Amino acid sequence: MTANRNAYSSASIWIHWLTAVLVVVFFFTHESERGSLGRTFHVSGGMLIAWFFLWRIFRRFRNGVAAKPEQSEALNWLSRIVLWGILLALLVVSVSGLLLPWSGGRAIDLFGLAIPSPITGSRSLHEFFEEVHDIAGHAFIPLVALHILGVIKHVFMDADKGVALRMAQPDKEGL
Repeated sequence: MTANRNAYSSASIWIHWLTAVLVVVFFFTHESERGSLGRTFHVSGGMLIAWFFLWRIFRRFRNGVAAKPEQSEALNWLSRIVLWGILLALLVVSVSGLLLPWSGGRAIDLFGLAIPSPITGSRSLHEFFEEVHDIAGHAFIPLVALHILGVIKHVFMDADKGVALRMAQPDKEGL
Protein backbone atom coordinates (compact mmCIF):
# COMPACT_ATOMS: atom_id res chain seq x y z
CA MET A 1 0.00 0.00 0.00
CA THR A 2 1.30 3.46 -0.90
CA ALA A 3 1.36 6.12 1.81
CA ASN A 4 -0.71 9.28 1.42
CA ARG A 5 1.93 11.93 0.68
CA ASN A 6 -0.45 14.73 1.73
CA ALA A 7 -0.86 13.51 5.33
CA TYR A 8 1.03 12.03 8.26
CA SER A 9 0.18 9.04 10.44
CA SER A 10 -0.66 9.38 14.13
CA ALA A 11 2.77 8.00 15.01
CA SER A 12 4.57 10.55 12.82
CA ILE A 13 2.55 13.41 14.30
CA TRP A 14 3.20 12.27 17.89
CA ILE A 15 6.93 11.87 17.24
CA HIS A 16 7.06 15.31 15.58
CA TRP A 17 5.40 17.12 18.50
CA LEU A 18 7.13 15.09 21.21
CA THR A 19 10.50 15.80 19.59
CA ALA A 20 9.63 19.50 19.30
CA VAL A 21 8.70 19.72 22.99
CA LEU A 22 11.78 17.75 24.06
CA VAL A 23 14.12 19.94 21.99
CA VAL A 24 12.71 23.03 23.72
CA VAL A 25 13.02 21.42 27.17
CA PHE A 26 16.56 20.22 26.42
CA PHE A 27 17.55 23.69 25.28
CA PHE A 28 16.60 25.04 28.70
CA THR A 29 18.15 22.16 30.68
CA HIS A 30 21.51 21.98 28.92
CA GLU A 31 23.18 24.15 31.58
CA SER A 32 21.95 21.98 34.48
CA GLU A 33 24.51 20.80 37.02
CA ARG A 34 25.94 17.31 36.60
CA GLY A 35 23.93 14.88 38.72
CA SER A 36 20.83 17.11 38.83
CA LEU A 37 17.41 15.98 37.68
CA GLY A 38 17.59 18.50 34.81
CA ARG A 39 20.89 17.07 33.57
CA THR A 40 19.69 13.48 33.92
CA PHE A 41 16.58 14.34 31.92
CA HIS A 42 18.67 16.22 29.33
CA VAL A 43 21.06 13.31 28.76
CA SER A 44 18.57 10.45 29.05
CA GLY A 45 15.91 12.24 27.06
CA GLY A 46 18.50 13.08 24.44
CA MET A 47 18.94 9.38 23.85
CA LEU A 48 15.18 9.13 23.22
CA ILE A 49 15.51 11.88 20.63
CA ALA A 50 18.21 9.80 18.91
CA TRP A 51 15.78 6.87 18.63
CA PHE A 52 13.00 9.13 17.36
CA PHE A 53 15.43 10.51 14.78
CA LEU A 54 16.38 7.04 13.56
CA TRP A 55 12.73 6.01 13.41
CA ARG A 56 11.85 9.15 11.43
CA ILE A 57 14.67 8.63 8.93
CA PHE A 58 13.69 4.97 8.48
CA ARG A 59 10.07 6.00 7.79
CA ARG A 60 11.22 8.74 5.42
CA PHE A 61 13.21 6.26 3.32
CA ARG A 62 10.44 3.62 3.49
CA ASN A 63 7.46 5.89 2.77
CA GLY A 64 8.99 8.82 0.94
CA VAL A 65 8.52 12.49 1.66
CA ALA A 66 5.45 14.70 1.85
CA ALA A 67 4.11 16.21 -1.34
CA LYS A 68 5.45 19.68 -2.08
CA PRO A 69 2.98 22.48 -1.51
CA GLU A 70 2.05 24.70 -4.43
CA GLN A 71 4.62 27.47 -4.15
CA SER A 72 7.71 28.64 -5.97
CA GLU A 73 10.55 26.19 -6.48
CA ALA A 74 12.80 28.54 -4.48
CA LEU A 75 10.51 28.22 -1.44
CA ASN A 76 10.33 24.43 -1.88
CA TRP A 77 14.12 24.40 -2.00
CA LEU A 78 14.32 26.55 1.16
CA SER A 79 11.85 24.32 3.01
CA ARG A 80 13.92 21.23 2.12
CA ILE A 81 17.09 22.96 3.35
CA VAL A 82 15.40 23.92 6.64
CA LEU A 83 13.99 20.41 7.16
CA TRP A 84 17.31 18.71 6.44
CA GLY A 85 19.04 21.31 8.62
CA ILE A 86 16.75 20.39 11.52
CA LEU A 87 17.36 16.67 10.93
CA LEU A 88 21.13 17.23 10.68
CA ALA A 89 21.11 19.28 13.89
CA LEU A 90 19.19 16.45 15.62
CA LEU A 91 21.75 13.93 14.40
CA VAL A 92 24.77 16.01 15.42
CA VAL A 93 23.29 16.90 18.82
CA SER A 94 22.43 13.24 19.46
CA VAL A 95 25.82 11.84 18.44
CA SER A 96 27.87 14.56 20.13
CA GLY A 97 25.68 14.26 23.23
CA LEU A 98 26.40 10.54 23.35
CA LEU A 99 30.13 11.16 22.95
CA LEU A 100 30.35 13.96 25.52
CA PRO A 101 30.42 11.84 28.70
CA TRP A 102 32.42 9.10 27.02
CA SER A 103 35.07 11.52 25.73
CA GLY A 104 35.37 12.71 29.32
CA GLY A 105 35.98 9.12 30.44
CA ARG A 106 32.57 8.87 32.15
CA ALA A 107 29.65 6.51 31.73
CA ILE A 108 26.38 7.72 30.26
CA ASP A 109 23.61 7.84 32.84
CA LEU A 110 20.53 6.64 30.98
CA PHE A 111 17.69 7.04 33.50
CA GLY A 112 19.89 5.46 36.19
CA LEU A 113 21.47 2.80 33.95
CA ALA A 114 25.20 3.42 33.51
CA ILE A 115 26.58 2.77 30.03
CA PRO A 116 30.37 2.64 30.44
CA SER A 117 32.64 4.59 28.14
CA PRO A 118 34.20 2.48 25.37
CA ILE A 119 36.94 5.11 24.91
CA THR A 120 39.60 6.65 27.10
CA GLY A 121 38.83 10.15 28.30
CA SER A 122 40.50 12.99 26.41
CA ARG A 123 40.15 16.61 27.48
CA SER A 124 40.69 17.98 23.96
CA LEU A 125 38.22 15.50 22.43
CA HIS A 126 35.70 16.29 25.17
CA GLU A 127 36.03 20.04 24.55
CA PHE A 128 35.60 19.44 20.81
CA PHE A 129 32.36 17.51 21.36
CA GLU A 130 31.15 20.18 23.80
CA GLU A 131 31.63 22.82 21.11
CA VAL A 132 29.97 20.70 18.40
CA HIS A 133 27.04 19.92 20.72
CA ASP A 134 26.61 23.59 21.62
CA ILE A 135 26.77 24.82 18.01
CA ALA A 136 24.33 22.17 16.76
CA GLY A 137 22.00 22.86 19.69
CA HIS A 138 21.94 26.57 18.95
CA ALA A 139 21.42 25.88 15.23
CA PHE A 140 17.86 24.87 16.14
CA ILE A 141 16.92 28.48 16.88
CA PRO A 142 17.07 29.89 13.33
CA LEU A 143 16.00 26.59 11.76
CA VAL A 144 12.90 26.19 13.92
CA ALA A 145 12.12 29.90 13.48
CA LEU A 146 12.19 29.44 9.68
CA HIS A 147 10.10 26.27 10.02
CA ILE A 148 7.45 28.13 12.04
CA LEU A 149 7.56 31.12 9.68
CA GLY A 150 6.90 28.71 6.81
CA VAL A 151 3.78 27.42 8.55
CA ILE A 152 2.64 31.00 9.24
CA LYS A 153 3.21 31.89 5.58
CA HIS A 154 1.10 28.95 4.39
CA VAL A 155 -1.75 29.56 6.82
CA PHE A 156 -2.01 33.36 6.75
CA MET A 157 -0.41 34.58 3.53
CA ASP A 158 -1.38 31.73 1.20
CA ALA A 159 -4.63 30.82 3.03
CA ASP A 160 -3.45 27.20 2.68
CA LYS A 161 -4.06 25.37 5.92
CA GLY A 162 -3.30 21.99 4.33
CA VAL A 163 0.41 22.07 5.15
CA ALA A 164 -0.25 22.95 8.81
CA LEU A 165 -3.05 20.40 9.11
CA ARG A 166 -0.66 17.63 8.07
CA MET A 167 0.83 17.77 11.57
CA ALA A 168 -2.54 18.06 13.31
CA GLN A 169 -4.87 15.61 11.57
CA PRO A 170 -3.60 12.03 11.37
CA ASP A 171 -4.35 9.78 8.42
CA LYS A 172 -4.12 5.98 8.69
CA GLU A 173 -2.42 5.93 5.31
CA GLY A 174 -0.24 8.97 6.01
CA LEU A 175 3.54 9.08 6.02
